[in-house]
Amino acid sequence: MLLLLFLVLVPVFFGTLVALLVRSGRAAFDRRWERLLALLLSGAALLVLGLVLLHLAGAVFTAEEGGTDSSPMRPCRIPGKPAEHVIDYRIDLVPVVGFSCVLTDGSSYGTDEVPAHLTPLAAGLGLLAAGARSADRRRTRTEEANGLTAQAS
Repeated sequence: MLLLLFLVLVPVFFGTLVALLVRSGRAAFDRRWERLLALLLSGAALLVLGLVLLHLAGAVFTAEEGGTDSSPMRPCRIPGKPAEHVIDYRIDLVPVVGFSCVLTDGSSYGTDEVPAHLTPLAAGLGLLAAGARSADRRRTRTEEANGLTAQAS
């Protein structure tokens, strides 16, 4: 529930922040706000990537755990999937980070151990952060070229 709340509130917060800052006018939107926005977006992207790695590490640790009740691997026990034929696991990085179970015939199936929506969310936040930083750098270059160097922030 907390994760769902986080996934809804973060994009709404940043979208509202961007809309308010853009609406307030280009003159009032100085470099400090652009840098702050880039830092906030970068931090949010890193937080989401940390959640992805936490989910992935949990799945790997659970799969590697030995002892009783370790075969078939717990992350691969999905109703309707042939868990008794699982021989290994695989970590998928493209197109989204995920955990897949490899079967004896070489095929595999994905699990829901790593939520699939986190990778696109991290990528989107990263792109927004890069765009905000690029806008800040472009603005700085334009001011320097025009001789309108603003006070150092």
